[in-house]
Amino acid sequence: MSVQTRLAVLVADYKDAHAAGDLDLQLEIKLAAYDHDRANPDSPRAMDALRFIDRGGQAGHTQAA
Repeated sequence: MSVQTRLAVLVADYKDAHAAGDLDLQLEIKLAAYDHDRANPDSPRAMDALRFIDRGGQAGHTQAA
């Protein structure tokens, strides 16, 4: 599986787990994303994509102080 395909699968699976509220699966996917990022340091970061989903998919989202 190519790096880009693996990233797409992780993101799609995480979106499904996030929508279902499945915290165990979300954690499992985050650990897989962390491993993916460590193994592929020159590719787009999977954890960044998952954090984007956690924030609700809003670019430029900031937390109130």
